[in-house]
Amino acid sequence: MFEATYTGNARSAPGAVWELWADPTRWPEWNEQLESGELHGELAVGAEATVKFKRGGKMLFKVTELEPGRLFVDEAKLPGCRFGHEHRVEPAAEGSEITHRLYLKGPTSGAFSRLFGRKRMRESVVGFVEKEIELARQS
Repeated sequence: MFEATYTGNARSAPGAVWELWADPTRWPEWNEQLESGELHGELAVGAEATVKFKRGGKMLFKVTELEPGRLFVDEAKLPGCRFGHEHRVEPAAEGSEITHRLYLKGPTSGAFSRLFGRKRMRESVVGFVEKEIELARQS
């Protein structure tokens, strides 16, 4: 298993952050690797989303956990493992606490973490949170 996690604090209400996640057309605003995001149906457990990467290629994710306004987790199936992305926002004293966690679970997770780039994934979660702090402040 491999995971990369980062948490940061925003002076914005959790709802401002949730809006960035609930609207797939906004995913490229906080994830610089994406060209586009598309949710097939409502944001609900079992819903599928397709992301298109700027470097090429698409990936299909399925929502595996959802607590509206607080948490959603999506996963993609890869040969021999699952690639997941946990998005969590909690109320904090002066706004909200935002956490992103990318993970790979399964027998081939070591190979995929090297292929995707462990350092790059660690940098990505930091970038997601920092960009969301900035965007939520603007809303």
